Amino acid sequence: MAYSTKPKMWFWIVTILFLVWNLMGVGAWTAEAMGSTETLMENYTAEQVAFYASFPIWYTWAYGIAVFAGVFCCVGLLFKRKQAVMLALISLLAVIICRIYDLSVDAWNMMETADRTFFIVVPVLSVALWLFARSIKSKGWLK
Repeated sequence: MAYSTKPKMWFWIVTILFLVWNLMGVGAWTAEAMGSTETLMENYTAEQVAFYASFPIWYTWAYGIAVFAGVFCCVGLLFKRKQAVMLALISLLAVIICRIYDLSVDAWNMMETADRTFFIVVPVLSVALWLFARSIKSKGWLK
């Protein structure tokens, strides 16, 4: 079946929703990476702050790569660039790296309910973004 090379309205809506989601991720990363321990103390217990502060620097970089690659993927989709698919994959791989580390240090037991929700939602939406970008590319909507 031949597809129109002009994206439908739902493409723009979904892409903008993914962009907003990833921009929220950039905001969270900025708060965690650039914030002070005192800022973290406002939302977490002292035990949780010590736990999260013990994460290696590469984790912070992987987290940053995940959210920024996600943002650039969405911008690429808005400009209908096929590089968006690779950026979505890079974002997904960075999320997987972060989640593997989280599981290896038993971060689940340190999390509040909201954090546990994000622990699950983030990889699910990362996979969804990658599959969405691949689907859009296969429709011939990306240059």
